[in-house]
Amino acid sequence: MDTPRRRSGFTLIELLVVIAIIAVLIALLLPAVQAAREAARRSQCVNNLKQLGLGVMNYESSVGSFPPGTRNHYGTWVVFLLPYVEQQALFNSWNSYGNNAANMMPGTTESLFRYNGAVNITVTSTRLNAYLCPSDGGNTSLTTYAALGMMVVSQNYVANFGNTSMSQGSITDNGVTYNFQGAPFYDIRGSQAAGVSAGNLARTATIASISDGLSNTMMLSEVLVGQTDGSSKKDLRGFTHYMGSTGFNGFLTPNTSKPDWVVNAGYCNYDPKTGNTKNPPCILSNPALNLNAARSAHSGGVNVAFCDGSVKFIKNSVSFPTYQALSTARGGEVVSSDSY
Repeated sequence: MDTPRRRSGFTLIELLVVIAIIAVLIALLLPAVQAAREAARRSQCVNNLKQLGLGVMNYESSVGSFPPGTRNHYGTWVVFLLPYVEQQALFNSWNSYGNNAANMMPGTTESLFRYNGAVNITVTSTRLNAYLCPSDGGNTSLTTYAALGMMVVSQNYVANFGNTSMSQGSITDNGVTYNFQGAPFYDIRGSQAAGVSAGNLARTATIASISDGLSNTMMLSEVLVGQTDGSSKKDLRGFTHYMGSTGFNGFLTPNTSKPDWVVNAGYCNYDPKTGNTKNPPCILSNPALNLNAARSAHSGGVNVAFCDGSVKFIKNSVSFPTYQALSTARGGEVVSSDSY
């Protein structure tokens, strides 16, 4: 009698063991893949900041000063830098007559020349990779701002407006007053701060005015693009064509859990009571001041371009005094390179 053949194959237990092993390998592999992807994205972000920093230095070499930080609603450093990041044609489409009645054409109004004006919408709705960090998944689409009547592009890089607020005056917190100590970027109309006359501030910074040293003064950093919730309440963080959102301040350390300050509740989309917490915290400030932290999607800190053209990673754990010192242009502080 013939001996029955034994069938070859896996038993159920063997199959389950193989599946379990594959699952473990995938679980081990995925974080490594994600880490590699984030490393590549962070490297691209660093490269973007290097290119923008180089553009600022080329602007300074050509014009004799750093770019204006903002000109109210009529252009920010983002626009002024365009010719120096290979976007001359886009810069040529920007019309700079706004906020200057002497230059206005007959029959036109100032609103025509704002960032949401018909003659400038081409620039403010154009997406440029040099201004976008690939780690921030929230910067991928145009956003409709009904109140502005426009589709806008928000971006990830902001300029250093100093150690206090976008108005560049003093701030008192818990009984301690912090005085403005200079910055690489200003409002070219002069200071908006109460108690600080325009004559006390340079309207544009020069290399000579950064007496703390170029390697000790931050130039540009990152910000997370604010997300809407489909309602009329928007979040303008990252909309760097708007004067209140075009910079960051050393009064708030990187990726802090403390809220940003905004002057209009409609520009801040954060409300734990209704579940709108996908954005960093923000509050309506009183007195009315814009105050923005540098924020990123990178783990542990933010990339920062310094005024000497270098790019460094500033950790979230940096001490407040050190970060304040790095944000000033003429504070006279001594900062050790190993303190951040």
